[in-house]
Amino acid sequence: MTTFAKLVTPEEQAVRFFKEVKNELGADSTQQVVTIVRCVLSQLRKTLTHEQASQLIRKLPDVFQLLLVSGWRYDEKEASINHLDELADQVYKQTLREKRLFSSEIDALNTVLRVVKKLDKFFGLLGLNLLRYTIAEEIKQAAAMEDAA
Repeated sequence: MTTFAKLVTPEEQAVRFFKEVKNELGADSTQQVVTIVRCVLSQLRKTLTHEQASQLIRKLPDVFQLLLVSGWRYDEKEASINHLDELADQVYKQTLREKRLFSSEIDALNTVLRVVKKLDKFFGLLGLNLLRYTIAEEIKQAAAMEDAA
């Protein structure tokens, strides 16, 4: 988590998060970004146990807590998402059911990667050690490759 994140209110942090994601993705609207973030959080939540999901909920500001639990059926089983591309595929499929937000599965993968990187930057997502090891490592590797390019 950045030092900046500790100096602002959770509301200001959320506004800055959505603004940065919107700019990075070149999104048309903040509503579109909120929908994407909700889908990413929803699919990430499905990879967590109830205890892990509770830990994540406690670490996130209110608006992100709402996005994380939106549509959550407490009795749903953990998803067998073990890799970043599987996570992106599930986000892609979820958005197809709601409204088409991505031009391709590759677009969804790039978007998921950017959103997760921002969640890590603002809220220390990867440092919480809640995500499956393979997903966390693939995110770190992709981020390192992107930074090197």
